[in-house]
Amino acid sequence: MTPILNGSNARPGPSGTRDVLPDEMRELRDMTRVMVDLLDDAGYGEVRTPTLEYERAMDGSELGPRAAYRLIDEHGDALVLRSDMTVPIVRVAVTRYEPNALPLRFSYLARAWRRVKPRSGEAREILQLGAELIGSEPADAAVELLELCGEALSSAGLADWQIGLGDGRILGELLASSGVSADDAEVLLEAVRDQDLVTVDSLAQRIAIPQAATIARTRINGVDLEEFDPVGLGINPASPAWSDLTAVVRALSPEFRARVVLDLGLAPKIDYYDGLVFEAYDPAIGRALGGGGSYDALLRAFGSSASGFGFALDTELVHAAVAGEERGEGS
Repeated sequence: MTPILNGSNARPGPSGTRDVLPDEMRELRDMTRVMVDLLDDAGYGEVRTPTLEYERAMDGSELGPRAAYRLIDEHGDALVLRSDMTVPIVRVAVTRYEPNALPLRFSYLARAWRRVKPRSGEAREILQLGAELIGSEPADAAVELLELCGEALSSAGLADWQIGLGDGRILGELLASSGVSADDAEVLLEAVRDQDLVTVDSLAQRIAIPQAATIARTRINGVDLEEFDPVGLGINPASPAWSDLTAVVRALSPEFRARVVLDLGLAPKIDYYDGLVFEAYDPAIGRALGGGGSYDALLRAFGSSASGFGFALDTELVHAAVAGEERGEGS
C-alpha cells in the first residue's frame, strides 16, 4: 500500500515507539479488557496514578528504572515521566493507606516510558498490565501473584507460556561466602544480569569459582526439583534464597509447577527486586513478555517495613505472542 503522504516531509514517531492501527487496536482492547476483569475478579482493585510525578516524591525510584524524561513545571519543580508503575503504587500505599489496611491488592493498565539502548529494538513506550500485593506473607504473596500472572496469560489466549523463576541472592550468597571482592562480585552479577556469559566464564575462571558460571547456566524443571542437589553447585540448601525459592515452588499448584523452570542465573533487571524474581515467556516470541518479583527494599526506601510482590506484562508483546501462536510460530 502506498502511504497517502508518500514523498512528503512526514516522519514516523520517535525510535522505540510505534503506531497502533484500528484492527490491532480492537484486538488489544478486547484482550486487555479480559485481563483487567480477571485481576478485578481476583480482588485487585484497579488504580491510576499521574503520568507525571514530582521527582522529589520518587526518592525510592533510584532503585527502579531511571526516568527517560525530565521536565520543569511553571513553578520550577522537577517532574519525571513515570518509568514503571510499581514505584508510584508503593508511593500510593505508604501515603494514602494506614498500616492496618494491609494487605493491599492493586492492579493497573497504564503506560510507562523507559530509556532504551540505541538500535536495541526495545520499546520506549510500554502499555503495562500488572498487579501488586503489599503487606502479605512473602511466600504466600509469591504463590498468589505467580499463579495470577499465569491466569492472565491464559486469559489473553496464550497456551504455551512458561515461567522462569529464580533468586538473584543465590549467586550473591556464593560469592560472599567465597570471599570474592565487592568489585569482582559486582562485575560478575552485572554480566549475569546482561546474560553476558563470555564475561561470566572469564571472571569465574579468574576468581577460581567455576560454580558461578555453572549456576548462571543452570535450568531445572519445577517438577524435577526434588531430584536436584544444590550442594554440588556450592549452594547452601539452608540459605534464605534457596529455602525461599524451593518453598514457593513446592507450594505452587501441580498444573502451574509443570510450567515453571528454575533459572538459577536469572538476575533482577530492576534494582528494587531483592529476592524472588521471575519472567514470563512464550515460544512464539523471543523475549520475555514481562515479569516481576519481591521488592521489600523499595518499600523500605519509602519508610515501610511491609513486604511487596508484583508483576507487569507488556500487553503488546503478549498480543504479538497470541498472534504468533495462532500462526504456529515457536511450536
